[in-house]
Amino acid sequence: MNIHTTTRFLFFLLALWTILPLTAQQSKQLYILQTSDTHSRIEPVSPHSSDPYAGLGGVARRAAFVRQARSEHPDLLLVDCGDISQGTPYYNMFGGELEVKAMNLMGYDAMTIGNHEFDNGLDNLARLIRLADFPVVCANYDVTGTVLEGLVQPDVVIERDGLRIGLFGLGAELDGLVQSDKCEGVRFLDPVETARREVKRLREDEQCDVVVCLSHLGISGDESDPVSDQALVRGTQGIDLVLGGHSHTYMERPRYLMNAAGKSVPVMHVGKNGTYVGKIILTLTPQD
Repeated sequence: MNIHTTTRFLFFLLALWTILPLTAQQSKQLYILQTSDTHSRIEPVSPHSSDPYAGLGGVARRAAFVRQARSEHPDLLLVDCGDISQGTPYYNMFGGELEVKAMNLMGYDAMTIGNHEFDNGLDNLARLIRLADFPVVCANYDVTGTVLEGLVQPDVVIERDGLRIGLFGLGAELDGLVQSDKCEGVRFLDPVETARREVKRLREDEQCDVVVCLSHLGISGDESDPVSDQALVRGTQGIDLVLGGHSHTYMERPRYLMNAAGKSVPVMHVGKNGTYVGKIILTLTPQD
């Protein structure tokens, strides 16, 4: 496996070359743009603040970047790893509607659920999902019997340039993060066990060429944390890429973690407030 990375100011531009099974005779490249934890940051971070990322971010800048990237790579995927909500008065006024409508205009392909998506309760979250022109995926929240039933999908399969890409989502433990009355009836399932089932289904039943996890578990600095990207990778195999959120971790390049089969899996986080957009390039090379 040969891996090379590059970075540029304002947005992370990360190129990953990895060997994956492919039936075609020629290599194919899959471009993925990643956002996470934008927290209702419609405008840039105030240039007059003491924030180290003052002046960065904002929906208009992100939209321009996405538009340019898509003009060069029309088949790219645009995904979000949760917590689009909460953090500025825009959420207080519109309850997340503005964030979703902006994502619709940018042509997002999928997002997973962050804990702050529950802040205004299940009815509001259901309203936002109905507004979305893209699937909202989370495999380890059992929403049976709630207003989210039938709205939240465990995964989605997207076809691009002859490739079948399986995307599944994982969310953080809600207990202690969300008021109980805001997520009543939602049952948290073990993310590692859930991921194993998802990978098996996407690989075997859906015949996916690539499996990507949209995670809102957090990277975790503690290797023993059972709810983290580290534990997820360590306890599974068959995931090609983990795109993460929740911990607001800034990475200039992916972190490579060893999975249960002894293979290196790239994990990428892009911080918060939409100050950075991750650009991931997967090159799939035929194998004999």
